[in-house]
Amino acid sequence: MTLTISFAPEAEAKLRQVSAMTGKDVPTLVREAVEEKLRLLPLEAREEAAGRSERVAAWEKWVSDIRSWGESNLPTGHVVDDSRQRIYEGRGE
Repeated sequence: MTLTISFAPEAEAKLRQVSAMTGKDVPTLVREAVEEKLRLLPLEAREEAAGRSERVAAWEKWVSDIRSWGESNLPTGHVVDDSRQRIYEGRGE
């Protein structure tokens, strides 16, 4: 396959510089870079999915911990007057 790709002037300058340093022509450098990226794509997708599943597992554990904590705080068995009037009673307000 033959493609025509336009690069920003800075990227083109870097490609030419790397080409001169490595002794490879620019089309070879670009082809190798694309092939390397394509080779790594499935690995990157697996790593991203693993990271996502770890975040989901952490979230589920947090939710479970909060629910357990809530269930451990049993009702007192009597009415607690936590009204504003009762809280500020005797403060002259």
